[in-house]
Amino acid sequence: MVRPRRVTAPVVGLSVLLVLSIVAWIGGDAVIDRLNATRCTNPATVLITAAPAVAPALSDAAESLDVGADCYRVEIKAEPARETMTRLVDVGGSPSVWVPESTMWLRQARDSGVWRVPEAGISVAQSPVVLAVKDPAKGKNWRELIGLGAKAVGGIADPAKDPASLSALLALRGFASSEKDPAAATVAAIRPVSVDYAEQADALFTRPLDVFPTSEQALERHNSTPGAARLTAVASENPVPPLDFPYVVLPDAGEQQRAGAEKFLAHLRSGANLAKFGLRAPDDKAAGLDQGFVDETLRIWGGLTLTARVLGVLDVSGSMNQIVPRTGTTRMALAVAAAERGLGMFKPGTQIGLWKFSTRLDGAKDYKEIIPFASVKDHLASGRAVKEVRATRATANGATGLYDTTLAAYQEARKSWELGRINIVAIMTDGRNEDPDSITQRQLLDELAKLQDKRRPLPVIAIGMGPDVDVDELTKIADATGGRAFTTVDPAGISDIFAQALSTMLCQPPACRPQ
Repeated sequence: MVRPRRVTAPVVGLSVLLVLSIVAWIGGDAVIDRLNATRCTNPATVLITAAPAVAPALSDAAESLDVGADCYRVEIKAEPARETMTRLVDVGGSPSVWVPESTMWLRQARDSGVWRVPEAGISVAQSPVVLAVKDPAKGKNWRELIGLGAKAVGGIADPAKDPASLSALLALRGFASSEKDPAAATVAAIRPVSVDYAEQADALFTRPLDVFPTSEQALERHNSTPGAARLTAVASENPVPPLDFPYVVLPDAGEQQRAGAEKFLAHLRSGANLAKFGLRAPDDKAAGLDQGFVDETLRIWGGLTLTARVLGVLDVSGSMNQIVPRTGTTRMALAVAAAERGLGMFKPGTQIGLWKFSTRLDGAKDYKEIIPFASVKDHLASGRAVKEVRATRATANGATGLYDTTLAAYQEARKSWELGRINIVAIMTDGRNEDPDSITQRQLLDELAKLQDKRRPLPVIAIGMGPDVDVDELTKIADATGGRAFTTVDPAGISDIFAQALSTMLCQPPACRPQ
């Protein structure tokens, strides 16, 4: 009888190792391939344009990404919301994601014609709106500090530009709603802070004020600045919209960018380190913006402050070189002098931009920008506006390209339309359309009709001077936009007609008066 041989432990061990070696040899490449497949060799780049207040927090979160595993990288560009909104008017070069300070900016972008921007986004951070108070003894809550009859000297920034100031304005209206005459109480509460409001929110910290609205983050940053006078934060006793930093993926983003943007949003919402940047975690239950209430509030603000946004369009055709009888000067010189005096009719916060036009003034275009939009205060401080306007006296040449210019100016003013202001296109000319290559009058009127929006009025003030003006032509253009035409046969009367036009249009009931 042959007994079976006993297999020793070393033999078993060697056998196992042999089998594993063969498996590794056969399947090793497949395993390696599978592992490599989980690593990304061509990650998508997600460009995010964010408000400066939140951009550092986003950049910090982006640094913790595993680009190889997640297959996307994030680039953050810090940019003020108004600048981003202006860039979004042009489709080219848009970011994949926009994170402004507040949902307010999304609504304003859409009101400016950027329809591809969503109305709302997903909050990735939050900073409550507080009152910065110099002396807490002057009030313990918002109603005592800024409500009707408050003794503290309060200030505010332009609520159409600063979401914290907008929240304060909404709170003021809320306080007034409990009064016997809410409308009168609203005006009485807003008027003290509207007299000399700041164009930029940062300027409030340098003014001699007892109280003003700001974000919790901005106040903490101020208080941590060496040498700065410490201010106390007073939270609102009633819910007010905070800075909610909405994250919106723009429709122009490619498929890979969109996928990466959605992954980064999930990464942010899962626990980004916000506290070290003075921000709080997002609160989806925080007070939101009631757009109807916001629109109405800003209309009241616009009526009280009478700030406007005026795109001026000045005729520089050759006929403007004609000497006006009894004056010894040209039509052009008179028009320029009227425009200079017109600056004095506007409040410092009014935004002014200026174009000139004739024919083929800028390549095939009949028009060209002279002065970009800026406040009257800034124009006068720099002296550029007056200098550029005066320089046009030497440029009169060519024919009158009225139709193409009017349409282009109206389209531009529609794109940059601002809530809370009286938006106007003011066209000054001494003739009628003389460009044979332009659109027809019928085409112009049809296009103007398509651009009308009752929620966003944009009238044309047509100012005509001299015997060559086609009154019917200017009247039709103005009427198509809800505006008015003002004409004078005698160019020497341009100053009076210019003042009449502005004083009529730059007002809102019940206080129709020149700015």
